Amino acid sequence: MSIRGYKWSVGILASIVLLLAWLCCSFYRERVWAAFISFECETTDQCAASADSPDVLAHDVRFLEIYYQDHSRALEHSKLHRVVERDYQHSLTNAVSAFRRITTNDLGGDIDVWLKKYGD
Repeated sequence: MSIRGYKWSVGILASIVLLLAWLCCSFYRERVWAAFISFECETTDQCAASADSPDVLAHDVRFLEIYYQDHSRALEHSKLHRVVERDYQHSLTNAVSAFRRITTNDLGGDIDVWLKKYGD
């Protein structure tokens, strides 16, 4: 094999290694963002379970909404996006249940209605 053949072999192998390294880093980054969003969802669930004030709960839910909207863009075309979205929707459902328990009002299942009344 000539020198040119060795150069091509090394170039192709280096390109494959770089591609695999980029894919690993990209997948790791997605996992980290998914873990951060999931942690915020768990924190909001814990707050909903132990909240005594609808104002505090509204503040936590508003933070979760903003955090999710800002950071879920990094997961838009990945398989983890559905898992994170399910956690987010579950946290919002738990928050609505907590609002009903705390306030003894029923403003429906839409979280925005609850946040308009008790947030801001």
